[in-house]
Amino acid sequence: MSLINIKDAFLSFSNLEILKNSTLSIYKNERVCLIGKNGTGKSTVLKVIDQQQELDFGHVIYKKNLKISYLQQENPKNLNISLYDFISSGCQKNHLIKKQSNQESIQIEKIIHLIKLDKNTLLSELSGGLLRKATLGRVLIGEPDVLLLDEPTNHLDIKTVKWLETFLKKFSGSILFVSHDRKFIQNISTRIVDLDRGKLISWPGNYKNFIKLKNESINLEKIQKKLFDKNLEKEEKWIRKSPKARSTRNEGRVKNLKILRKEYEDYKTIEKFNNIKINESKKNLGKIIFKLENIEYFINNNIIIRNFSSIIQHGDKLGLIGDNGCGKSTLIKILLGKKKPKKGNIYTGSTLKISYFDQNRSSLDLNKSIIDNISYGKEKIFMNGKEQHIIGYLKNFLFKPYQLQSLVKTLSGGECNRLMLARLFLKPSNVLILDEPTNDLDLDTLALIEKIIINYKGTVIIVSHDEEFINNTVNKCWLFKNNGIIETHAGNYEFLKKIDNNFKKKSKQDTLSKKNITVKIKNNSLKILNQTLYQIEKIELKIKNLQQIINEPNFFKKKLEEKLPILQMLSTEEKKLKKNIIYWEQLEESIHKKNKNI
Repeated sequence: MSLINIKDAFLSFSNLEILKNSTLSIYKNERVCLIGKNGTGKSTVLKVIDQQQELDFGHVIYKKNLKISYLQQENPKNLNISLYDFISSGCQKNHLIKKQSNQESIQIEKIIHLIKLDKNTLLSELSGGLLRKATLGRVLIGEPDVLLLDEPTNHLDIKTVKWLETFLKKFSGSILFVSHDRKFIQNISTRIVDLDRGKLISWPGNYKNFIKLKNESINLEKIQKKLFDKNLEKEEKWIRKSPKARSTRNEGRVKNLKILRKEYEDYKTIEKFNNIKINESKKNLGKIIFKLENIEYFINNNIIIRNFSSIIQHGDKLGLIGDNGCGKSTLIKILLGKKKPKKGNIYTGSTLKISYFDQNRSSLDLNKSIIDNISYGKEKIFMNGKEQHIIGYLKNFLFKPYQLQSLVKTLSGGECNRLMLARLFLKPSNVLILDEPTNDLDLDTLALIEKIIINYKGTVIIVSHDEEFINNTVNKCWLFKNNGIIETHAGNYEFLKKIDNNFKKKSKQDTLSKKNITVKIKNNSLKILNQTLYQIEKIELKIKNLQQIINEPNFFKKKLEEKLPILQMLSTEEKKLKKNIIYWEQLEESIHKKNKNI
């Protein structure tokens, strides 16, 4: 028996047909991903199930006493509230309690412990990713039977996405979620539902299986459409051929032609991006785009970037990887000149033309129309030296002529990001800086952006928590670690994981033995301490020499087999340094205790 059953559903807003005689059932212990192009109405479907939006026609049938919780796409706006009070307010929203009982208080404490946050923290003090965790905690109040999640991974770093995956797999209820994070969908979903031109089409299995079956379905539809068009053309020729065609004897054929004409008018094509290009600047550039020397940035006593040196060269595709709040956006602002480092120097190429994608969409004027955010009063634009009409340009980004006067504040998150990309690609550039460009983009758009980045001749700098996107686009990484440390690595995120896994295998025996070390200091304790300090100094010198090699202008232009041994050596030496420092601290502590006992 289904928990939720949508039957014969119709829903449309003006020119947008969201549901057309659609059916959907959600069963117990399912994790269903709702997929569809931007602007097709995925969030609206969730709102229909949550009873925030009525259907034009049709029914939604619920199992008796079913409890549903809904995580919206956007984080909360009112941030002047403690985490405890925010999660507690979810009780009243779900009509679970009128007055808080001890049992509910315990449940709130349990959820706060689950999401690993301080209950007294104000929401205003949390990063976007931690706010997402807080909103997830709020929807868990009352132990719902069904979770509706709209883009749950938005603003989450890679580590927190992994936490969310583990959590959702353990959740005892059913889940219907909207997401464009391919790896997350693959790891979580037990079934895919595709919202395609008003129909809710169910596909069994995971994301990879869906892609395979969907492509087969699209190819079959193309064949069927060609046959349909050919048959319609034949019937149209027949009806025009002779007045006898309209005779009583041929009434059935005439009636069939009318049906074919109606089907032709009602048919909706599969919309896809086409002819998307970047307006690349032809200005000559030197090899070095940015050179950072001993950069430091701190706020009060909080070190964000510690003594960081690196070089970005022309043609680099650089990914910035790290936890929320580690300083990625700060470093982007330093590169853009919006922030100045507290220490160190930064060299910037003189002929740079930078296009910047801001994750907060601050460059969009919400109270202006789509076309006014692009055209600045002009009807024609220039792309790579060729003139083009602004309406035709926006058509390439799937904005229809009747939409162009719509205010930006009425657009969905995905439509806003498409508009941002239209602005970004229109500006002549030789450097693209993309801060979380994948949020709210549908899967087809993501695939297209990946191809554009790969083919772009300029330099690309990307901040993203979409693991798949990073793996498909970058050839170099800045890895943000604790205490402001940033490491430069060749390759993508998957490559980094392989290096780390190989090192873990090598050092597993050392790690096990270290746990069993019992430091026994006798007469030679001071001698051992001095030897350890000497060893630390040697390793530090070796790391410094390796860093100098890596920071040479042509290092990252070398072949992978030339770079990899040096990068692996640096990683090994850094681990050795950490191990020796821990050992040295243990020795000091042991000497201190021994002296105390004498």
